[in-house]
Amino acid sequence: MIRFDQVCKRYPGGYEALKNVTFEIAEGEMVFLTGHSGAGKSTLLHLVAA
Repeated sequence: MIRFDQVCKRYPGGYEALKNVTFEIAEGEMVFLTGHSGAGKSTLLHLVAA
C-alpha cells in the first residue's frame, strides 16, 4: 500500500510543486497519473520512490 496524507513539496526559492496531496493506492491497484506540463507528476513519482 502507498499512502500520502497532506503531503507538500516546496523547492528552494519557494516554488510549491505539491500542496496537501492525499491518496491511497492498495496492493494490486492500478492507477494512472496525468496532468499538464509542470503539474507535479514527476515530483510526486520521485516522492513515492523515496
